[in-house]
Amino acid sequence: MDDQVVHLDDFYALRIHREGKRGVNGEIIRLNTNSIHPPTHLFDTPSFEDAEALKEWAARALQAYREG
Repeated sequence: MDDQVVHLDDFYALRIHREGKRGVNGEIIRLNTNSIHPPTHLFDTPSFEDAEALKEWAARALQAYREG
């Protein structure tokens, strides 16, 4: 599986990486409004057994990040 990008909202996304047969991990990125610059890496995620669990964690982590 190639890296998959899941939009969490208009400004943030989750880039998912497969860890072989062990599961998935990823990174939360800030999307840029122009295509000249690449997305900004915010933080890495822990490993999960499946992508759905990772997506749920990422949504909660992004909310906590915003709340400071």
